[in-house]
Amino acid sequence: MDGGPWVLTVSDITPTFHGEVQLASWSESHNGGAKVVLWLSEPSDLDAFRALTLRKGNTAGQRFMVAMVEIGEDEQPVQSEPAPAAPKGGALSRLAAQLCATQPFHLFLRAHGLRCENERDAAECIRQTCGVSSRAELDHDQQGAHIFHEKIRKPFLAWQEAGGHR
Repeated sequence: MDGGPWVLTVSDITPTFHGEVQLASWSESHNGGAKVVLWLSEPSDLDAFRALTLRKGNTAGQRFMVAMVEIGEDEQPVQSEPAPAAPKGGALSRLAAQLCATQPFHLFLRAHGLRCENERDAAECIRQTCGVSSRAELDHDQQGAHIFHEKIRKPFLAWQEAGGHR
């Protein structure tokens, strides 16, 4: 699926389905991908899909282009607020990322009783220790930055100076 930009007008195509749906659930998993489940308004609305191929194993069913607009209780479109942009990382988050990529830092974390087998584990240790959901937050969260300096960066430097990396 290329998700490419498509510009079609209603007169160009006959839709497979058009009607009102309600969000039932959504999920995301490492093996199932991202999924949205919708409830149809009427059981007969399912007829539009009955003859189509379902996704099974590595074989996908039919692909669809979808445009959806939320409607409110007044039956009018609801204008969604754009999601706030995630904070961009700066010098501190880059330092954290550089540390996570090094074997000495992994050894330091293990020496302090933390599970660290790879860069991903090291990043998780930093996020949990500093109380942030992303290393990029270290540049914007004073408390997280303070914890990073006091509980990670300074102890790591002291550990290295004491020969802990050998």
